[in-house]
Amino acid sequence: MRRRLLLLTALTTLVLGQPTTALARGCEDICADKAAGSCDEIDSARCGAYIAGCLLGCSMGQLMRMLTE
Repeated sequence: MRRRLLLLTALTTLVLGQPTTALARGCEDICADKAAGSCDEIDSARCGAYIAGCLLGCSMGQLMRMLTE
């Protein structure tokens, strides 16, 4: 039960943490723009994790939008 609650909380945080423009443009464009502004070295593992989290959150946001329409 605790793991499910933690997973739900993490997914909700990712979805709500994404910009509203993520619903209008492609996730790849949004995350590329955010990574370019946030990452010092685009090839670093930290930046890769940042991009992966951004893509996950953006995709979840679009999925939630589709489910509520």
